[in-house]
Amino acid sequence: MKLYHEPFFKYAFSEQRKIEKIHLPELKPLTHIIICKNPVPSKNKDDILFTGTTNADCWMLFSHPLIVMAGDIFYAIEQDPS
Repeated sequence: MKLYHEPFFKYAFSEQRKIEKIHLPELKPLTHIIICKNPVPSKNKDDILFTGTTNADCWMLFSHPLIVMAGDIFYAIEQDPS
């Protein structure tokens, strides 16, 4: 039994990488997601890196690769589709 659930998924990187997709098996297929630089994105569009929807296998494919450097962190946050 989980006592606490973060409203986001955190991804941290120890080396430079090219990210083309992320797997979110904890979510249902066709879940709306935003990828952002902090867990509470502001209305500043610079915070939001991507928006999209998980596919039938719970993968979110990026429209173009995200290049991350060592020490970078990003968050995947489930969004209400409305």
